[in-house]
Amino acid sequence: MLASIKGFWKVCRYGDLYMVLAALAAQSINISVGFCQGFSAVLLPQYTHEHPNITYEQSSWIASLGVISNPVGALLGGMMVDAVGRRLLLQSIVLPNLIGWLVIAFSETYVFLCVGRFITGFTIGMSTVSYIYVAEITTPEKRGVLSALGPGLVSTGIFVVYSLGAFVHWRKVAAICAGVSLLTPFLMYFVPESPLWLASKGHMKEAYNSMFWLRQNNSAAQQELMEFTKDRKSGETMSFKDKLCLFKRRSVLKPFILLIVFFIFQEMSGIYVILYYAVDFFKSVGTSVNEFTASIIVGGVRVFMGAVGACLINSFRRKTLAATSGLLLGMAMLGAAVCDTLNGPPLVKLACVLLHVSFSMVGFLQLPWIMSGELYPQDIRGVMSGATSCCAYVLIFFNIKTYPQLENLLTSNGTLYIFGICALMGAAYCLWFLPETKGKSLTEIMKQFDEERTDVDPEACFSKEKQYSIEERQVQRRHSAGAAVSLEKNKDIFTPYWIQETDEKIKHKQ
Repeated sequence: MLASIKGFWKVCRYGDLYMVLAALAAQSINISVGFCQGFSAVLLPQYTHEHPNITYEQSSWIASLGVISNPVGALLGGMMVDAVGRRLLLQSIVLPNLIGWLVIAFSETYVFLCVGRFITGFTIGMSTVSYIYVAEITTPEKRGVLSALGPGLVSTGIFVVYSLGAFVHWRKVAAICAGVSLLTPFLMYFVPESPLWLASKGHMKEAYNSMFWLRQNNSAAQQELMEFTKDRKSGETMSFKDKLCLFKRRSVLKPFILLIVFFIFQEMSGIYVILYYAVDFFKSVGTSVNEFTASIIVGGVRVFMGAVGACLINSFRRKTLAATSGLLLGMAMLGAAVCDTLNGPPLVKLACVLLHVSFSMVGFLQLPWIMSGELYPQDIRGVMSGATSCCAYVLIFFNIKTYPQLENLLTSNGTLYIFGICALMGAAYCLWFLPETKGKSLTEIMKQFDEERTDVDPEACFSKEKQYSIEERQVQRRHSAGAAVSLEKNKDIFTPYWIQETDEKIKHKQ
């Protein structure tokens, strides 16, 4: 862990500071995601106190409506991210975010409150574009730790809204959240668009300026953009049929299934139930600590362990982190269930729940979100990442919506046992089936999902016969999105593509 902290310091000190600042600007949207996810935990106790006639069913709708629109937001984000760009989409998320919080703050009826929760849910779904932006602007060595900042900032937003909810009325909390929603578009104004997206659209000069801003090194910017430009030339020969072929490939379907199963175990381990029902959850399990205080403690633990998880993700294998995290959080939840069965000390139950939250933050919570941007081919990464997030949010909605009924049916003690058992099953699944992505390029990752070697390029889904022949000696290198590409070893390797075209036009005129 100490080595990871030192590595992060070197990133900020030696040349990669602008890349880190751009990643932080994009990941700042996750603070608003934390507000959306944690708000129901402080809203429900205050609102039910003000309106005693609110039923269990109505309470569950207030909590779950913040999730039900997440799949729609994820799909819209996945389709729009390649059309309008990563930067513009991150800035435009402020619209549903701001409108939703204002509707909540000024709502006078139960219906308007639900409408506001539904609108803010779009923010959570569309925010997954931040992981795509970070993946495209960072180098492979820094991608893991900078991607892990997202879940850490989500935890920060949850901690802030829990803390505010303990002392401030829920309407004022919603107004504060509306103001903070302006942070991301403001920060994104000062950082460039993804250079890879610009290059894919043919805006080579803007792509170079963006890459130079991120790398602060002319040679590095030219070389990295040249590598992607060569890759893009091959991609332009793909027909519509070739692109459809990508969706049928085993390297697309298998990671999709693996991630969905991972998400199922994640939701059934109780992570998001504690998140959305924090105050009511601690009240139901019967801890001696005030439920609002306990929820603030949970928020603080999530922030600290989120930072720890960001440090560990570059030091340990993904599979190891996920399996260990699932095993420990499952044991902690079963410990809370046994303590509740034996009428043990309430502080022991609180400690077990805190351990459950702590262990979830070092792998089981953030890894499926991060890996959804690592396992898919670049040509359809946006669409498949959006589709995966859509399915995950459907599972979260189902989990949040049915929790009150599940608790009434099995009691809080029975739900603790279910959460613990599902977490242990998830740990075994991660150990046996989860693919390893740490330190691997996109091409290397996709090769794990192909049944046998073929002459089909996993990035482009067309045969090598259609690619440009390269007669000179080649070397392998990785560009910032993590894919291995082939470079010709010649004297013009650092010459930008658009400069080469200009020189050719001048020679032709002569």
